[in-house]
Amino acid sequence: MKKNIPEFVPTDHSTDLKSCINKVERLSNCIEIANLINSELSIGKLLSNVMTATQKVFLAESASLLLVDEKTGDLTFQIALGEVGDDIKELYRLKKGKGIAGLVAETGIPLNLEDAYEHPNFSCEADRKTGYRTRAMLCVPLKIKGEIIGVIQVINKQTPPFAFTSEELEMLMTIGSSAAVAIDTARLHRIILQRKTLERDLKLAREVQESFLPKDLPVIKNCRFAAVNQPALEIGGDFYNFFNLPSGKLGIVLGDVSGKGISASLGMARLTSDLQYYTLVYPEPRDLLTRINQVLCGRAKRGMFVTLIYLLLDPQKNRLQMANAGHLPPVYCDQNGPRLLGDEGKKGPPLGILPDAEYHEETFDLEGNASVTLFTDGVIEAKNTLSELFGLNRVLKVIKSGPNDPESICLGITNAVDRFADTEGRSDDLTLLTFSIH
Repeated sequence: MKKNIPEFVPTDHSTDLKSCINKVERLSNCIEIANLINSELSIGKLLSNVMTATQKVFLAESASLLLVDEKTGDLTFQIALGEVGDDIKELYRLKKGKGIAGLVAETGIPLNLEDAYEHPNFSCEADRKTGYRTRAMLCVPLKIKGEIIGVIQVINKQTPPFAFTSEELEMLMTIGSSAAVAIDTARLHRIILQRKTLERDLKLAREVQESFLPKDLPVIKNCRFAAVNQPALEIGGDFYNFFNLPSGKLGIVLGDVSGKGISASLGMARLTSDLQYYTLVYPEPRDLLTRINQVLCGRAKRGMFVTLIYLLLDPQKNRLQMANAGHLPPVYCDQNGPRLLGDEGKKGPPLGILPDAEYHEETFDLEGNASVTLFTDGVIEAKNTLSELFGLNRVLKVIKSGPNDPESICLGITNAVDRFADTEGRSDDLTLLTFSIH
């Protein structure tokens, strides 16, 4: 009986060994590039290091990395290595779906081309303009959290058989995955640094802005003062100030520059400087607002304007003169309770809009134990979760509970607004100024 004897098949161990060596080399190269990726947070250096190493590892004539422009969706060259790399970067942007890189960015499918000219999506425009000849090409997407943020290309293998293998395609895909994570991390790092820089600048701007607000409240016999300034952002356009005039009277101003943030803060700072000067030149409220309006109209930009109320207090006679430029009227509170002060028909337009605007002046005699409260619209326009406004009635209720105590009025209104808008948070600057006569 004949036994089945397995036929001897010779094995080329040298081929297996060469394959293992190649795999170890590819793994070593991936580790080397991964170390480069993990060692750098500057996105410019990161991309340059990755692509230089990639070109070397793949023995390619050129290599490039393109990222998706977040605004347009176009692919833009970030790194282009090789003899025509600089020319390529300056030539053009790629639309998604256009060219090999555009196709990979659109579909997310990596490509290994032995001859790029045979692919229907290949555009030879860049070759024609640079005199370069694209042959073999690898192109893989850079994908993070399911979103394609760019592509990596390596072009023209420099060693026989002058084409890239499927293993090299897998290797580039691995590099691309790591690079995408690193790019995303580098972007987040840059955002964090920018945010820290902005926070530092805003803190400095807040300190500068606070220097334009009065350091101390006025000290006048038979009068008490209190004030609060809380920007919705780090800085804002609300302001108040006091001006001691040669006549012995006290100028009191509270206003709101349109907008929020840095632009409003700069406008507020400049206006405060203007008021420091013009209150001495134009002591009457009506004349002061007329002149300030002309100044602001002369330099107004991008529709910026100011609502402002100016009071001139004579503490000897308990008399108050007032001119209003489009601002909320003050609340006057005496033994008869709180009520709005001033004739709505005598209110002028905000400053900085109409160069020939006219402003009127009103005069009031203040009773003993009375208070006057000025505030910006951030108080009454604060919203709760139901989008309800805090409103004037709530302001009047707080003032009625402590009619001649400035500190109590300011604190009470501020706390009431914070409780009202607790979940939503305030979206506008809040400024209050109160004084009482005893």
